[in-house]
Amino acid sequence: MKKERKLEILGKILILSATIVWGSSFVVLKDALDKFGNGHFTFLILALRFIVATVIIFFCVIRKLKTINRSIALKGIILGVILFLAYAVQTLGLKYTTPSKNSFLTVTYCVLVPFLSWLVLKQRPKLSHYIAGGLCLLGIAFVAILGKNESAGNTEWIGDILSAACGLFYALQIVYISKYAATEDGTVLLFFEILTVGVLCSIVTCSCEIPLHYSEISFDFEIIWKILYLAVFATCFAQFAQMFAQKYVAPLSVALILSLEGVFGVIFELISGAKVMSVYIWIGFALILASQIIGEVDPITALKEKFNKNKNNS
Repeated sequence: MKKERKLEILGKILILSATIVWGSSFVVLKDALDKFGNGHFTFLILALRFIVATVIIFFCVIRKLKTINRSIALKGIILGVILFLAYAVQTLGLKYTTPSKNSFLTVTYCVLVPFLSWLVLKQRPKLSHYIAGGLCLLGIAFVAILGKNESAGNTEWIGDILSAACGLFYALQIVYISKYAATEDGTVLLFFEILTVGVLCSIVTCSCEIPLHYSEISFDFEIIWKILYLAVFATCFAQFAQMFAQKYVAPLSVALILSLEGVFGVIFELISGAKVMSVYIWIGFALILASQIIGEVDPITALKEKFNKNKNNS
């Protein structure tokens, strides 16, 4: 087996591992948001998560500090701003909707990646990608509109919209990682990316959350271990796995594997004792997952190639 093929397989294994971790993180983050400071410290939790992760990653790049230049720092900061926007809208959305809906609506980035690759990487989408986009939108309608949880109140739609919007920023991140990681050191890129997210989250929490709800800040063991889990596994390990994998795995393949994040999100929510979801939500999940598979496998092109091959043979 060639070295390139081995690295591609390793990359896919790492992406799948990161997907499982991210799927579990929806439940952990949702619980932390609800219990810490009466739900008033969304960005403080994110700030602590990314600051801890930044410290850990710093020790991985400390030997490379002399080789860092303005170009790689700027690219890392761009990735960090995109990731900050993704986490901001995703985490705010999680306050208003369920972890399962949040995770599935988020992974609509799988359908968006081909179109953004067209704009950024000049890779034109195929007919299957347009079909996948339509199925994805239909799935979102089932999840967010028909699958509305009446017990969640009148604000659940806010969480659904924010969760879906998050998919756009994650799609941008996947595309730009593919663009930058091909020529830059992935660990250094990751350091500046995570540092940027930590700084931006700290600015928001120090200016908006802490001044208003300072007296409600209270740490216990449960909150600490959840922040550590999010920092070490859902940030350091998962982000490094993605950065490494995208050197060797095509962005569309990465998006398909990451789309399983929604499946694992549902599984972990059910394991945690969540109520059985309505049939509309399950239909929506199936449509979104089908759209992601169609967008990646591209059955239309495969059928055309098979037809042309049979025609030439005859």
